[in-house]
Formats: sequence, structure tokens, C-alpha cells
Amino acid sequence: MSQIIAVGNQKGGVGKTTTAVTLGHYFALSGKHVLIVDLDSQGHVAVNLGLSSSNGLYRLLVEKQSLPHVALSARPGLDIIPNDHTAEAVKIHALQTPFREYLIKNALAGGDYDLIFLDMPPSTNILHISALLASHYLLVPAIMDYLALESVSQILGTLTSLKGISKVKPPALLGILPTFYDRVTNETALNLHKLGEMIGVQRILPPIPKDTKVREASHHGQTVWEYAPKTKAAVGYPNNHARLRINRSLTGGYTNVAKAIMQIWRE
Repeated sequence: MSQIIAVGNQKGGVGKTTTAVTLGHYFALSGKHVLIVDLDSQGHVAVNLGLSSSNGLYRLLVEKQSLPHVALSARPGLDIIPNDHTAEAVKIHALQTPFREYLIKNALAGGDYDLIFLDMPPSTNILHISALLASHYLLVPAIMDYLALESVSQILGTLTSLKGISKVKPPALLGILPTFYDRVTNETALNLHKLGEMIGVQRILPPIPKDTKVREASHHGQTVWEYAPKTKAAVGYPNNHARLRINRSLTGGYTNVAKAIMQIWRE
């Protein structure tokens, strides 16, 4: 059975797509069969992988085409369901669909994948809720600015609301992932520690350092593993800075995040 991970935050610009694409390709390179589903109307999953956006999500959810016919091969072991300007039509269709909360779960049933990442829309619309109900885990990327605590609280509040609905099983929280982390900025470190006090440090994943190589990789239609696999966003800081010793003594970087995810699964 596929493990489905929703990558979401009710605030835009926090690195959701980058996280979904980077982790998806990491696990594909590790031998897993991975699918990324783009639920965000911006359609940046395909663009980040050097492909053109297309109406894959529309074909899957509205036209009811089968998953194997809609999925595009982006890299060996990595498929995507791209999205484009038809996202609004998908949302309107979802609102008119019986049992619409399970639209995504039903569409993904029977897929031959080890891992499925759902790149969620930032607003709490029907696709956002349907993605949560389709997922086993929720991963929340969050920038450590003054709005970070509020945005994390909002999506955790949505999870709490879902738990109060009879027969609804929301995803388990995989963790909060601090993104664009700048270890020399006092405000960033302070907000990270405040977040730890609010939700518990065990729920905070290794921070992703701020790194221009990630933006450059996206511009070239490549993942960080192709463009700069040894850059700090990929492997973390070169030493274990004291401010990052908040969880599992890791230095940050997507490599360590992936390892932390695998450790959570084993536990």
C-alpha cells in the first residue's frame, strides 16, 4: 500500500512545492516508486522538474481517467500528476461531487507507488481537505518568521477539527519543517524555539538552510540532487551549529529530513 504524504501549509511561499519535489526525487533515487500530485493552481511541480504544466489533475479528478493513464514520467522512478489553469474547474467539480471529501483518496486507490506526495493548495478549500483525508501523514513546511506560529496553528487547527468528525481519520503529523532557515538571524532562531515550545521539539524536523542553489535548480528545471547535490540545503550546514540542536542533533538539509522521515516510519 502506498504511503501518502500531504505537504501543506495554509500560508503560501513556504517551500511546499520545493519540499515535495526534492523529497520525491530523493526517494526515487533511493529506489522507491514515487508519485507527486500537484493540487496547487500555480502548477509549479512540472515547472520545477523542467516540464510543461498540463491538465493532468483535471483528467484524473474530473474526467475520471485512470491514474496510470494520467501520470507523467518526470525522472526514473518519479511520476507526477501536473496541474494548470484548469484547477479552478477541478474545485468547482469537487464541490458538486457526492462524497467529495474522498475524491482524491478514491482517485489514488490502487496506484502502484511506494510513496505519494500531495503538493497542497495554501487555502482551505475542498482540495485541501480532500488531500488531508487521502493522506497517512502531514508534513508542514514553515518559514521561521513572525507569521510562522500562526500559519502552523491554522493547519494544526484544521487537523483538530477533522478529528472531531465521526468516522474521519485525519493524517498523523509527520512534522513541522522549518524552511529558508538562516542560522545567523536571531529572529529565525527565536521563532524556531518558540515553535518548539508550542508543539514540542520532537515534532520539528531538521531545518532547511536558506540556499540560493535551490532557486537556481528550479530555474534550470532540475532538482537540487541534479544541480547541486552537496549544497547546504541538500546536506545541511558543515557543522552542527548549536541553534540547530533542537531535534535528533541533525544539522538540517533535505538529506537529513528524509532520514528523519524514515526513522519516524520505523518507530
